[in-house]
Amino acid sequence: MATKKPISWFLTERGRRFSFAIVTSTGIALTAARFAPHTFFLGHYKDFVHYYSNGKPGELSDDLQKKYEKCLDILKVSQVHRKLIEPFTVFGYDLFHAGSTSSKFGALVGIPINFTYQSLDDIEKQNVQVNQKKVDLSSEVGKKLADALLLPDKVKEFAICREILMTQNSKVMFESTYPFMSIFLVYNLSQYLNRRLNLYAAPQNARAILYSIIGLFGLGVYFLMKDMTEVHYETSVDKKLCELGPDFIESGAIFYEKLLQRNQALRELMGKEGEKKYSKLGNENYSLRQPHVALIHRKQFFDQQLKESKEKLDENIKNNTNFSES
Repeated sequence: MATKKPISWFLTERGRRFSFAIVTSTGIALTAARFAPHTFFLGHYKDFVHYYSNGKPGELSDDLQKKYEKCLDILKVSQVHRKLIEPFTVFGYDLFHAGSTSSKFGALVGIPINFTYQSLDDIEKQNVQVNQKKVDLSSEVGKKLADALLLPDKVKEFAICREILMTQNSKVMFESTYPFMSIFLVYNLSQYLNRRLNLYAAPQNARAILYSIIGLFGLGVYFLMKDMTEVHYETSVDKKLCELGPDFIESGAIFYEKLLQRNQALRELMGKEGEKKYSKLGNENYSLRQPHVALIHRKQFFDQQLKESKEKLDENIKNNTNFSES
C-alpha cells in the first residue's frame, strides 16, 4: 500500500514566499518598535515619561537649567549637539536619556525632581510616597531615603554629565538592528537544520521542539547583544567621567553610594516587592540577564579610581618636596 510522503505547505514556492514575508515583516516591526520612540516619536516618548504637577508638565528650574548648561561646558559639547539635546523634568527619581546626537531627531536628558531638593523641608513638601503610601521621613528608613535623595551640587553635575554622555553614541542604532538580526538568525538556522536533518519528513513534534530551541537561542542572542552594548557604553561613560578630574571621581563614588542607599531604603519600604527588586546591598536584581553594570561595581570602580588619584597626588607632592629640598 502506497503511503503519502508528508510534505509541508511551507516547502512550496508560495509557502516559502509567505514565510519570508512574515519573518521580514516581524523583523521590521520589532526594529521599528525599538527605533521609533528614540527618533520619530521622541516627543511622544518625552510626554510619556515627563514629570507632571497639577496635571501640567513640570518645567526645569532656573537652577537646574544653569547646571545643565554648565555640564555642557564641562563636556565641551559642540554648538550643533547642544541644539540636539533637550533637558526636561522626568517622572521618578532616576535620570533618563533617550535618542542620540547621532540622529537628526536629537536626544532627551531627563532630570528627576529630587535634583531640586536642597534640604529635608523640600522633600517633606513633595509628600514622598512608596507604593502609594506616604513615607514617614522621621523613621530610620525614612531618614535613610531622604538622605539618599539629597545630592550635593557637584554630584548633580556628575549625574547630568553622565546622561549627556550616554546620548553621544550610536547605541540606539545598534540596538534597533538586533531584533531584525535575531529574527533572521532564527529563520535561516531553522531552514538550514530542516534541510540538513530532513525534518520535514519527521513528525511535527520534532520540528516544534527544534523551533522552540532555536527560538530561545535567538532570544538569548538578542538579549546578549543588547546587554553587552548597554554595559559597554556605561563602562565607557564612567571612564570618560573619571578623565574630568578628581572632583568628578569623588562625585561619582558619592552618586553611586546614594543610589545604593536609596535602593536599600526602597527594599525595606516596598516589602516583598522590594526584596524581589533590590538586593541587600542596593543592586537591582536580575535573573539571567545583566542589562546594566551593577551599581556596586560602578561604585567600586570610582572608589578604586579615587584611591589611585589620591596616591598619585601624594606621590607628586612628595616628589615636589624632594625636588625643592635638593
